[in-house]
Amino acid sequence: MRGDARERRGAPERMVHTSIGRKIVITLIVLGVILGASYLYQRLAGVREKAPPEVQQVPGETKNVTLFFGNKGADGFLAETREIPVAGVFEDQVKGVLNELIRGPQGGEKVNAMPAGSELLQAFWVEDTQTLYLDFNRALVANHPGGSAGEYFTIGTILKTVSANFPQVKKVQFLIDGSTVESIAGHYAVDKPIEVQKWR
Repeated sequence: MRGDARERRGAPERMVHTSIGRKIVITLIVLGVILGASYLYQRLAGVREKAPPEVQQVPGETKNVTLFFGNKGADGFLAETREIPVAGVFEDQVKGVLNELIRGPQGGEKVNAMPAGSELLQAFWVEDTQTLYLDFNRALVANHPGGSAGEYFTIGTILKTVSANFPQVKKVQFLIDGSTVESIAGHYAVDKPIEVQKWR
């Protein structure tokens, strides 16, 4: 009986000790979490402070390109050299050069033979046949002023510009909104690939 009484008196004491131990462990865990969070916050704040206020743009490469325009006497072509950014794959570079041609000359006796509103939508390069497909919007045809001389210079400025800057191109196929057309202004056939070196 006495042994049972001592065991009953010891049980609350063990419960008190166990309860205090759990509280200590929980408190230590909470303190550890707070200290860890505080450390991480300070590290992240330090990284943000060290970050540059803005990312500096590294200038891209540029290259000199040769563009061809008609002359005011409509009896020949005049070359103009221009420095433009170089970026992307071959087709992107073709677009960059021909977009400069579409913008027109920077002065002098040169005449822009590209109709108003003309835009090169896409360029496609087929290496096996060395053929460059140039897909223009409908303005190249719809806004063309007409006449055999005007059409001749429109085709010629494109072909000469392509040949001067991309010698690997042997043929050029004109497209309008993704489809072939018989001609741009009714005088010269462009429904098949044109051999660049044989153009008049």
